[in-house]
Amino acid sequence: MNKCIVLIFFLLKFLMGVKYANAQETVSDIHFRSTQVEKRVIDTTAYKRWTHVEWGKITNDGAFVSYIVKNDSMTSNVATVLTDGLSRWKMKLPGINGIEFTGDSRFAAYICKDTLFIIRLGSDHIEKIPGVQLFSTSTSGKGWICFKYKMSDSLILYNTHSGRRKVYPAINSSYFTADGKGLILQTENNIDNSQSVSFLDLNSEKLTNVWKGKGLVGLQLGPNSNSIVFIISDRTCGGKSIWLYERGKDRLNLLVNNSILKMDSSWVLDDYAEISVSGKYISFSIRKLAQGKINSEAKNSTVNIWSYFDIKMQSLQLMNQEQPPVYSFVINSDNHHITPLCKENESVMSTSRDNDAYIIEHLTNDADAFEAYWNSFAKRSYYLKSVKQNKNILLKLKGANMVTISPEGKYAIYYDKENSSYFSYEVASGVYRNITSGVNVSWNSIYREDLFAYGRGICCWGRNDDWVLIYDKFDVWKVDPSGLKRPVNITNGYGLRNNIVFNLALPESYGRIFSETDKLIFNAININNKQNGFYKIVINKIGDPKLLTMGNYIYQLIDNPYLFGRQELPVKARDADRFIVSRMSATDAPNYFFTDDFRKFQQISDEYPERKYNWYRTELHTWKRQDGKLGQGVLYKPENFDSLKKYPVIFYYYEKKSFSLNEYLTPESINDGCNINIPTYVSNGYLVFTPDIDYVIGDPMQGTFDAVISAAKYISQLPFVRHDRMGIGGCSFGGAQTNYLITHSNLFAAAYSASSISDWVSASNEVTLGGQSFQSYFENGQGRMGVPLWEDPERYIKNSPIFYVDKVTTPLLLMHTTQDAGGSFSQALELYTALRRLGKKVWLLEYTDGNHGVFGKSAEDYAIRLKQFFDHYLKEQVAPRWMTRGIPAKLKGIDNGFELDSSIMLPENGLLMQSIQK
Repeated sequence: MNKCIVLIFFLLKFLMGVKYANAQETVSDIHFRSTQVEKRVIDTTAYKRWTHVEWGKITNDGAFVSYIVKNDSMTSNVATVLTDGLSRWKMKLPGINGIEFTGDSRFAAYICKDTLFIIRLGSDHIEKIPGVQLFSTSTSGKGWICFKYKMSDSLILYNTHSGRRKVYPAINSSYFTADGKGLILQTENNIDNSQSVSFLDLNSEKLTNVWKGKGLVGLQLGPNSNSIVFIISDRTCGGKSIWLYERGKDRLNLLVNNSILKMDSSWVLDDYAEISVSGKYISFSIRKLAQGKINSEAKNSTVNIWSYFDIKMQSLQLMNQEQPPVYSFVINSDNHHITPLCKENESVMSTSRDNDAYIIEHLTNDADAFEAYWNSFAKRSYYLKSVKQNKNILLKLKGANMVTISPEGKYAIYYDKENSSYFSYEVASGVYRNITSGVNVSWNSIYREDLFAYGRGICCWGRNDDWVLIYDKFDVWKVDPSGLKRPVNITNGYGLRNNIVFNLALPESYGRIFSETDKLIFNAININNKQNGFYKIVINKIGDPKLLTMGNYIYQLIDNPYLFGRQELPVKARDADRFIVSRMSATDAPNYFFTDDFRKFQQISDEYPERKYNWYRTELHTWKRQDGKLGQGVLYKPENFDSLKKYPVIFYYYEKKSFSLNEYLTPESINDGCNINIPTYVSNGYLVFTPDIDYVIGDPMQGTFDAVISAAKYISQLPFVRHDRMGIGGCSFGGAQTNYLITHSNLFAAAYSASSISDWVSASNEVTLGGQSFQSYFENGQGRMGVPLWEDPERYIKNSPIFYVDKVTTPLLLMHTTQDAGGSFSQALELYTALRRLGKKVWLLEYTDGNHGVFGKSAEDYAIRLKQFFDHYLKEQVAPRWMTRGIPAKLKGIDNGFELDSSIMLPENGLLMQSIQK
């Protein structure tokens, strides 16, 4: 009998810990309850304790790594950790905010107070050099470190191998070259302001004088470290000039000055120039000096004249007048030929590998680019500038975006949205070709299937521009830009068949030129179950990609616009196929792992602050909506969830949040400046549900209604949910959806709406504090209306909550900032004044700081009030005094009204409140 009891006990204990994560499962009568020791709930004190890891680094040989343990609210609570890839050796350095590895992968260096510490990696040996104010290490070479003592202008060059030191006096600053073979030394004489630049060859220790004079304002090393660009200011010679030093030739050549450019004194060279990969081409820019007299007169004027024939609205003209025109150029260092690149209203879209060919986007007449879909003065055109061939070609593109130049400059590639195809323009022949003709796939991103739809773009290029890899919605195609060969799906349709999206995973692969036999590591996301991981392919090997790992984690969701948390790309050792990756899950904080094959992962860091608190668990739910389509969303439940309890639930939405299923959400007062912090609410006894929304063009709020209302009805049927205590809320577009939902449903007991729009009719032609019209937002952007107000006013009225305010029964907390550039404060006032007149329960929190959201002290204030609001309506707790009695303007900043007020009940009608208070 006793054995049976013991077996039953262990069986129940097992069942109590079951985590069910599929909404298709029926909820059983089993009593789920945590048997763990009671953990702390997340509150404001927890925010200040929260730590995370960042700035992962790896030595060139991949043998050692470092990372920082940081607390954002306490700058002193920082430590750097050093360890080997297998965690057999570990050293923690409290109070140290980062270290530098030497190029030979044998040492790490850092400064604490005024002492330079040099650690021999893998050992306890530490060399200390006192009295040091700064240092730097060479990323290559034999473990060079240079440093300067406090109160000294001498530079010490230290070789960690031999221990030998060499002193270079009167050094102002120094820079190791990228290849680790040289050191640039810069001096400055405080008496006569003379300066000099020298090059030190670290192998031979030969010191070469490069330049001496006055007025050095900019210095740039070429990528191959064989060339140095100087920008020198000399008033006697008419302003700034650009000079080039080439190490092999040991001479300094003048490239550009005012006389060469034939520009007057109203134009000036900028302080930066960029050197191409080969060192042959140098790009630079000039800008027009501000006209002080004109600006002074403008400031004293009291009238702005808005005219119907203004190419750009006065608001934008006024904002842009302080920004002087900038023109850019590129110069050939061999023949000194200067090619103009961009002038006003132009920008560089794409550059060839050696900066010898460019795609330039031109916007007609300095008009507002957001008006390009209707304003003929704002039309875009594209030019191909070939510096090699001295050509300036106007590209004849229709419906084009994502225009890019090939690495060798042979082709321009662009996506034609109208034809849903990629086209190429061959520079040599001038021929345009549809290079994906006959490929029947969607090229759009999975994250945007509406007015925002766009091609996913180019993955990478093959040698000599012979082929290009292009993403479709899921897979990757090898495409011949000459159009002679048919496109080949190198992922074999695996992504489409399995609903997996592939993206190039490693940052060092971006911009790299590949051969057909090269291997590629792809990041993968399964859009059904949201698993994330890695696959591998060989470019010229046809077949399914090889699975490396997939799981309920997030390594990184590339190009996902809905994740705002901390994500990091893998970091590769320079000289070995060894990597550190960051990995998170809903229950595990982001930590670093070591891998050399993306199959096996050795944990490096172990920072898990959530384990001390009542954390959350996530479940992916799928249900049938009222329109017959399947909906998907994430349910957040507390770690100590008890299936016999009834929980209040808050629905929070913004586009598609289900991709956050495995995202680790950091506790803080307010998310993104305006939304509830999910870990805090769940830890304190709430459930949170985040449904995905599929929008309908022309009637976006109907899409919202179908998604959220069906989600609410589905969730309300779960036995542990209080169907009479369901809240909703969102910020920005999410707030606009909240305003709509409370005017069309009485399902919800409380709602918050932050930085939102309430009247689509009045807002559609507003001008934001950013100076732009809201027309493009509504007609061609997130508003998804598709047409202007006057073409279909009923469409705007139907989606405007303000026209249905008399139907509201849900108490509403509004938050808006006075100077919100993303949506006028008048939108909040419009909704508030209407609801107030009707006697509806509404409060408006106006913050005079912040912009499209609040931060700092205002965020803390908003977080307190928002939680008190929900605690009252969803947990039936006593309301605070700012809700029951309000705060008179004369007590602003003196009385916050946070204390709970049990002496009064909130009346049904707002007008009665005043009589009760009296």
